[in-house]
Amino acid sequence: MKNGKQKNNILHISRTMDIGGAERIVYQLATDLKDEFNQVHVASTGGLWEEKLAENGIQHHRILDVDRKQPATVFKILASLSKIIKENEITLVHTHHRMAAFYIRLLQMRHPTLIHVYTAHNVFKDKLPLYKFALGKAHAIAVGEAVNENLKADVGIKETTVIYNGVLMKESQDTVSEIVQTPGVRIGCIARLSEQKGLSYLIQAMSLVINPNVSLFLVGDGELRNDLMNQTKELNLEERIHFLGYRSDVVECINSFDFLVSSSLYEGLALNVIETFMNGKTIVATDIPGIKEIVNDDNGILVPVKNSKAIARAIDKLSEEDRLREKLAKQARLDYELKYSYSAFINSYKQFYTIIYKKSKVLHYTYIL
Repeated sequence: MKNGKQKNNILHISRTMDIGGAERIVYQLATDLKDEFNQVHVASTGGLWEEKLAENGIQHHRILDVDRKQPATVFKILASLSKIIKENEITLVHTHHRMAAFYIRLLQMRHPTLIHVYTAHNVFKDKLPLYKFALGKAHAIAVGEAVNENLKADVGIKETTVIYNGVLMKESQDTVSEIVQTPGVRIGCIARLSEQKGLSYLIQAMSLVINPNVSLFLVGDGELRNDLMNQTKELNLEERIHFLGYRSDVVECINSFDFLVSSSLYEGLALNVIETFMNGKTIVATDIPGIKEIVNDDNGILVPVKNSKAIARAIDKLSEEDRLREKLAKQARLDYELKYSYSAFINSYKQFYTIIYKKSKVLHYTYIL
């Protein structure tokens, strides 16, 4: 995509660069495809990934929260983004939040040759007319079939491309001592401690698990941490549920678990499930669109959403049936290699960028004529 005659500079826009699946995808695309562009820039409110971006020679621009909708904030964000685009000669903007897409749709009126790529990371059912307007001149990517169906059927986007998320994680056989030293069956949940992840149902499920030797480890942080810890205390589960907070050794944590659990209420494409499969573990997960296209009866156990009793039954089943757990885990790893490998993910984006650059040159030439 580099062009000797014309600079091809990309700007990724995310709400934050903190803990989260979409933020990780932004970091991976920015760093692993940086050689495809003359310059790579990222704009967000900032976060944990900022330092790593700088280590890779990628400039991060701090902007106001794109999800804030006060009139004064809207104008400030528009001015900030326009300045970044102009001063850095940005030719392609890749947005990862629908309000960011809305801003770029407006800025395309000032910068008519600007290429806009939008990745939809979740399913949305609200504010659909605004959503459709935001994607009016965007090349839309869906992270899975559920998100793709949402873009087509609900938002009304005719042309979309599905690129499954891939996760780049270090290879390691190590474990975490504070986890493996816990006797009995150890299960893990890797998630932001937010409403979306349905963790109150998982904690309630732990109070219904029959096997007294099952311990749950929550890997992640978020705004509901205190509420969830209080719920754990009220249910007298402090000895069985452990809050590990944000961890940089996620692979080692997964290695230390017998299996994992995801209690999400909704997902675009669940990265925590892909991480689980990549590391050869099986999972108990809610039967929602963004998960059930990954998890099936051959590689895990699906349970109804918001159903603590069903989660508890599935945990008991996997905690007691070692052979079933091993069988599901083996298939989970095979499914990851076939569909969700990191190389397939990064190559798909590389090809996508190349194609839209070629298309944009043809359109730009026609426009000039």
